[in-house]
Amino acid sequence: MGDDITLLLRNDCCLSRCADVRMCGCAQRVCKYFVVEYNQRRLPQNHPKQNYMNTLAIDIGGSQFRTAVATVSDAGLQFSPASQRLLASDCTKEKIFAMLEESIAESAPDGNYERIGITIPGLADAAAGIWVYACFSGIRDVPIAKILSEKYGKPVFIDNDVNACALAERRFGICAGTKDFLWITVSNGIGGGLVLGGEVYAGHFGNAGEIGHVCVIEEGGFRCGCGNYGCLEAEAAGPGIARRYAALMGKEFFDLSAEHLATEQLAAEQIAELARAGDETAKSVFDTTGRLIGKAASYAVNLLNLEKVVIGGGVSNSFDLLLPSMEASFREKVFRDANPSVVFEKTALGTNAGLAGAVAVAMR
Repeated sequence: MGDDITLLLRNDCCLSRCADVRMCGCAQRVCKYFVVEYNQRRLPQNHPKQNYMNTLAIDIGGSQFRTAVATVSDAGLQFSPASQRLLASDCTKEKIFAMLEESIAESAPDGNYERIGITIPGLADAAAGIWVYACFSGIRDVPIAKILSEKYGKPVFIDNDVNACALAERRFGICAGTKDFLWITVSNGIGGGLVLGGEVYAGHFGNAGEIGHVCVIEEGGFRCGCGNYGCLEAEAAGPGIARRYAALMGKEFFDLSAEHLATEQLAAEQIAELARAGDETAKSVFDTTGRLIGKAASYAVNLLNLEKVVIGGGVSNSFDLLLPSMEASFREKVFRDANPSVVFEKTALGTNAGLAGAVAVAMR
């Protein structure tokens, strides 16, 4: 709390698809609420005034989750102070729901919301409201929407976390005018959300966009939580960054297990600080990471002819370290005549991307 946060919200939140909105360059002290607002002066005079119901936004990640109440209206998007919990390696579904109950009681003590939106790490059946599978915990087939709907008496909407972030970027962020793009989260894991023709593309089984499980190292790669080796997630997410740095420094490091995820993500942040301070080993690790992400992105772009690739997640805070090698690797692998002007950008939603995604899912 107390960070300087200013975002501008595109008009898609009001379903208008009208004015062009840009990111504000100034800073605004926000103590009690995260405020997202758009430029009213650009709205057409006949723009309908709309007020969406309050939404309880739940963003479940690989090592933590956050809850907050959000209000979307012509006045903008506001989040109440977020409540946060860490997810340990022994996070059974019973423990997760117990912590969710505590967190919801903190962030929404008066129950002043009309719907619940949830972003799910791993595989989700959005239509049935089922959390299908999460690599980090082994959770399978949890009817999370039904459980929370029965407990709180509110309609519940869920989706894969990265699909939700892609939807939020389209409505609230830098992809307001972009119809075909890939949203990649790089954090404790790596996932992808596809927007094609202006709509999130889920695929036949509802699990499109799993770019984290594209193989980027054929031999000698790290073991991934999915059971394969050399997946982008194992190589370029926070734990992979930390393990690669430790290997180059000649130190033993943790296996890719859930109990070390939070520690390894912190280590990735520290390695980024070392890289900015001139540590050559740290710089080489981020160079490798960027190249692997660019390589995987080229596969997606060659297949789908996308306009933009958006990078989110905790590791996106190191976007400046990733971009040079990411773009270079992408240019080496992509069919440039067919994809002449693909752009890499950092998400405009910042650390609130997951919460914004939960809101977007509930509004859909």
